[in-house]
Amino acid sequence: MTSHNRIINLIIVLVTLTGAIFMVEACSLLIVKRLPTYESRWPFREKKPPAYSNSPYFNADFIRESTHGERSKLDDNVRRLINFEGEYINVIDGHRRTAFVPESAANTVYIYGASTIYSQEVPDEYTIPSIIQRKINEITTRYKVVNYGVASMNVEQQLYFLRETKLKEGDIVIFFDGGCDILHNVYYARKHGINKKSEPSSGTKDILESSILPILEKARLANFAALLKYIKTSSPPLNMRNTDEINARAIKAANSFANNIRLAHQYSSTAGADFYHFLQPSIFSLKHRTEHEQFLIDNFLLTPPGMELAYENSINEFVRQSSALNKIGIISIDLRNILDNEREEVFLDFAHTTEGANKTIATAIFSTINWKR
Repeated sequence: MTSHNRIINLIIVLVTLTGAIFMVEACSLLIVKRLPTYESRWPFREKKPPAYSNSPYFNADFIRESTHGERSKLDDNVRRLINFEGEYINVIDGHRRTAFVPESAANTVYIYGASTIYSQEVPDEYTIPSIIQRKINEITTRYKVVNYGVASMNVEQQLYFLRETKLKEGDIVIFFDGGCDILHNVYYARKHGINKKSEPSSGTKDILESSILPILEKARLANFAALLKYIKTSSPPLNMRNTDEINARAIKAANSFANNIRLAHQYSSTAGADFYHFLQPSIFSLKHRTEHEQFLIDNFLLTPPGMELAYENSINEFVRQSSALNKIGIISIDLRNILDNEREEVFLDFAHTTEGANKTIATAIFSTINWKR
């Protein structure tokens, strides 16, 4: 082959490669423009979504404080809250402030749960513990309520916090949970809840984010890079691809869940405290969804992709364990469907709610407990 032919062939290859790159980028641009656009947690909330439509406290200052008001640090076992003082959100001595607490109270109601109990979505007086406190005050001043809610905490970690608590006779312990056990132990396939030693949700390095996308962007393939990132972000993690493995994790998680509740009941009873357990609702447990609720599920920036599958393949095991707990004398109430009849939108994503749902949940919890005057 002559040098002239080599040059011609090289030119053909370069032109073909350039054309292919151009076609890939052009097609990517067309696809990206047609993809549904979603907003992440805080930009979405800033625009006053339907769940906030009738919230008397909603304003830019509240959203700004809500964004930064939940501060915490991880140790080897749990996430611990850092004190915070604000107009709407306050954390005192490592606990979200409970409003309406009586000055003198003989006993304490300890409420353990994850972010739904901490309730970053509302001011202090609209959290589930604060609403329960207000209802208690209508019948007695015997109890003060302590909010042990910490974001991302599962039952194992609730038990850890409980064992740090010095109970006394007449106290009441409330566990409100289920969601983070499914999130961490089924969806993310973690052995425990999130802590300083938590295994990453994926055992492999994210080569796409660290290497491939920067190269594509430098090569002026920004739209192709954006398309690949969109596909990755909207796709379930690798451990959510095998149904048999999901089901196996669900059974294991539910068994661990029930065992930790039994241990919490035992710890409480030994101290003379009453123990109550509640299985929490989520957007996936609704019997009927509004168009907006389905939008929240479809928005993979608000609901992790594949989370609905994890819930559907897990929840029956958790319900079965809840029923088994009742049979051995541990009060375990299934609140999955407690929000089915809400007349207004209450969900901000797949798990977090505003004051309307909190009031419904708090009323159900309050009505279950045997209060002593």
